Amino acid sequence: MVRDTGEDYHSRSAMLHSLKQAGFTYGTDYEIIDVPNIVNITYGREVGYTITQEHLDESIENISATNIRNKMEGIYS
Repeated sequence: MVRDTGEDYHSRSAMLHSLKQAGFTYGTDYEIIDVPNIVNITYGREVGYTITQEHLDESIENISATNIRNKMEGIYS
């Protein structure tokens, strides 16, 4: 996922080129998904703190890093 900060210093074409040079295939080994620039996630138990939950698209919220790592272990082990 690429955090969309609105800044231009990240070049999508350079990112794609680097991944291709490393032997990865777009659509098979990876996908690039733009996500919103989330700047505040707060959590606390004391007075004055708030809990803020961010909601993304269901397709993004359903992404499981554990499942991705498990699949990668099967591919690279």
